Amino acid sequence: MSPRPAIFISAVSCELRSARQLVANTLTFLGYDPEWQDIFGTEEGDLCAVLRRRINASKGIVQLVGSCYGAEPPAPDDQFGRVSYTQYEALYAVSRGKKAYLFLDEGFPTDPHEEEDEEKRKLQSDYRARLKATSHLYHSLSTREGLEASVLKLRDDLTRLRRGVTRWAAFVAVLLGLSAGLSVWVLESQRSSNQQLQVVQEKLEKLQQGVNSFAEVQNKVRQEQAGQKPEEVEQRTYEELGKQLGLDPTMLKNSFRSSLRS
Repeated sequence: MSPRPAIFISAVSCELRSARQLVANTLTFLGYDPEWQDIFGTEEGDLCAVLRRRINASKGIVQLVGSCYGAEPPAPDDQFGRVSYTQYEALYAVSRGKKAYLFLDEGFPTDPHEEEDEEKRKLQSDYRARLKATSHLYHSLSTREGLEASVLKLRDDLTRLRRGVTRWAAFVAVLLGLSAGLSVWVLESQRSSNQQLQVVQEKLEKLQQGVNSFAEVQNKVRQEQAGQKPEEVEQRTYEELGKQLGLDPTMLKNSFRSSLRS
């Protein structure tokens, strides 16, 4: 089981894949483990059963609602009637008392995709109208910058879903503290040179890149080989990040563990 709390991200892949990845990166930066259907696939059997297990294990759900209906189960659901898999994800999560964060597309630049038939467009339109009528709060989805900012604003609310401080959140806090400490040191030290400052800034920028791309790299590592243990996924993620950033993965991992002990 992942040491970080999981947040399920729901979206129709053909339309909002890139937006979903942006949400995943942001949630990872905040210390959460984003999950969605594409990550774990359908090899475990009935997809609705798989979704239920994954959602049950999550602290909450973020749903990006566009104009596409997406794929649907072979038969109407006993509880929710005829729904797509994406609609099912949010409806089931809410029925289980999970915290739901809804983002409705209002002019968002979606990924290129084929237009669905009139029946599916009508089903999705009805779903959007129902969300607007019954949800106490939803966010408008219009720009990538706005989406990222909206997810970051959920920080305090998401924190209340957690049982304690996660390892990755601690790493982010240490990273921010390190940045502030190094800045003070550079300013106060008369012997610091412009070259030293540039080295420090470049290292911090690389670490920040690692934070922003952690979710994407971790998801890629998960999909490359089934049945990996969490510690194996973590180790391979550090190795991949080390290659991308030009940093020693062992140094990154040891620094991370040292920060948790301090």
